[in-house]
Amino acid sequence: MSSSIIDKNIGVGSAGTSNYVYIQSKEYAWIPARLDRLLSDDKNCKAEVTYVTKWNQEDDIKSGSSAISSFNSRNRTEIIPLKDYMNQTLPLQNVDESGELKEVEDMVDLAFLHEPAILYNLKARHKAGKPYTRTGDIVIAVNPYQWMMHLYSEETRRLYATKLVFGDNSDGSDLRATVPPHVYETSSLAYRGLAFEQQDQSVLVSGESGAGKTETVKILMNHLASVQNAAQLFDIDNASAMNTPGKSIKSDIVQRVLDSNPLLEAFGNAKTVKNDNSSRFGKYLQLQFDAEDPQHAAYAGRSMPRCVMAGSKCEVYLLEKSRVVSHNVGTERSYHIYYQLLASEERSTIWEGLERDMEDFGYVGYTDTHIIEGKSDAERYKLTKEALALIGVEGETFLQLMRAICIVLQLGNQMLEPDPDDEERSIITSTEELESLSSLMGINPEAITKALTERTVRARNEHFMVPLKADKAMDSRDALAKEIYAKTFLWLVRKINDATCAEWNYDKRGSNNMRFGLIGLLDIFGFESFETNRFEQLCINYANEKLQQKFTQDIFMSVQAEYEFEGIPLGQISYEDNVDVLKLVEGRMGLIAILNEECVRPKGADISFVRKVISTCNGNKSGGSSALWMERKFRDCQFGIKHYAANVLYDADGFVQKNMDTLPPDLLECAKQSSNPIVSKELENESMMNKKGSSSSASARKRGLISRKSSTR
Repeated sequence: MSSSIIDKNIGVGSAGTSNYVYIQSKEYAWIPARLDRLLSDDKNCKAEVTYVTKWNQEDDIKSGSSAISSFNSRNRTEIIPLKDYMNQTLPLQNVDESGELKEVEDMVDLAFLHEPAILYNLKARHKAGKPYTRTGDIVIAVNPYQWMMHLYSEETRRLYATKLVFGDNSDGSDLRATVPPHVYETSSLAYRGLAFEQQDQSVLVSGESGAGKTETVKILMNHLASVQNAAQLFDIDNASAMNTPGKSIKSDIVQRVLDSNPLLEAFGNAKTVKNDNSSRFGKYLQLQFDAEDPQHAAYAGRSMPRCVMAGSKCEVYLLEKSRVVSHNVGTERSYHIYYQLLASEERSTIWEGLERDMEDFGYVGYTDTHIIEGKSDAERYKLTKEALALIGVEGETFLQLMRAICIVLQLGNQMLEPDPDDEERSIITSTEELESLSSLMGINPEAITKALTERTVRARNEHFMVPLKADKAMDSRDALAKEIYAKTFLWLVRKINDATCAEWNYDKRGSNNMRFGLIGLLDIFGFESFETNRFEQLCINYANEKLQQKFTQDIFMSVQAEYEFEGIPLGQISYEDNVDVLKLVEGRMGLIAILNEECVRPKGADISFVRKVISTCNGNKSGGSSALWMERKFRDCQFGIKHYAANVLYDADGFVQKNMDTLPPDLLECAKQSSNPIVSKELENESMMNKKGSSSSASARKRGLISRKSSTR
């Protein structure tokens, strides 16, 4: 592998491939060109290039179907200053003698590895209907925004399992060389690593918003279920399971595990400006396997160790609470479950207040999107209800769940305005809406009004009530709605874990394993940069910075250290290091420390936080950070960060309040009076699993035993 570069002393006009280079472009990032000659004086080096290529401009410069109007450069010559290029050299194209791009399946095989080479190789494969490309152990997926049936057929699934799971590499060969790049290779090799090597596995799925992360996780899960099913057949038949496509072993546990993912989508996904089905939470799914020791399998005369999916555990984090109460009406939507409920044919059975238009609910508003990934909201509701029944949420429990969501919707219709007699106080002017909320929550209207319009202040050994202005009262309303929704979401996660965790649902009789093997799937937020970026985007982008650091350490630093340790010569590898960004965010005097300090101050404020960030972290001062982005045109509450992916401007409005993330005691005590047990009992429960011995876990174990008995029959 060579770095990107053309020597300044190269002979001009040769017929070799060294004439083909890439030129930077503000609009298109990189444009292919041919180097004609190099020009230099005592101060500057320049290159004369010609934009001539056998490739069509539309296909090779800009993706999509829109025509290029601003770039018409065939056979146009230009003088390019080289000062903006690394080492004053132009990146070389990976082309043959005739100038045609040489496409590779594994980008480790690129003769010249740099940004434009990666982008053009990915683009060439994308155009050819090949969304997957390999880079060593990493599989890169370019979202085709269409379902390619041949890529996910049963025949394709069998191919990757046959080659990568059951294939023989006793000669040390790389099994991946026998198949094209595919996400199935990740799932197959993870299963093989667990089954044959007894090593727990982890799969990280990352990318920007709309890249297809959630869909990739579903593809991985389905393939792992398919592979483990085939492995059982292999064990039973002592023959190639992949040659028996019609045969399968049904498992209620596996089905529950697979159905849990779309269930979380209903309550945790929403339409954004970039993606109709964007995950607005992070998820770490641990698939649990009853993995047999290979030696034990060998003693029993089996070449394939038994490795059966036994269950799963799910952890969620960073649910975007702000979306519960607000979103960009018209271009975005709130969480899918709102729209599913309002489109349901049985909405009046759940709560008669749902017999209204979407625009009648303040947290919902207008939308022209009623179909997500080919299914209407009404159809999605039926699928959500079926999936809930599979994990035991049905009957009265189902109604309690849906009515908890209705409580959130109805809170959004409570209008709080200044008291005509005292502007320092507020009153609820939507009397009918308050009565509806009162009936839904099972709490008298006076108690709700008091909780929303007053706040208890404690000083030493006494406490007294302080009235809230209308804007603060509206904040209280939204805070209660966000907390009920977030804790309802956690309640659902616990229900899913109760129904899917191996400890409570898998029959280990006949197994000699003391623990379950794990394949972890991390579905992380993509990097985000919107017109307005708030606290949620900072958290998301900070998480992506940590992942970028791990990627850098695993791919670049560790390889470089290994080569140096073994005494193997290796040229200097150039890569972006995001240490400065992480220091700015999480350092001893970084953003998090400053924000936490502001939160404990009696009069902590967002503007004060931004001012301290500027004064403490300014890159022009000693100990400051070059990653802080500041310009005079920024408003008082704005600051920027030079992230690894892009510069992002943040609006700090609400940072202090969101970072405290605590529900005022008055609202909590009010919610505890609700007749809905999810609202009254779960608002202080932060756990992802119910404790063993609780009523919920007992019912889950009972369901698991029933499932095992019925499947045995």
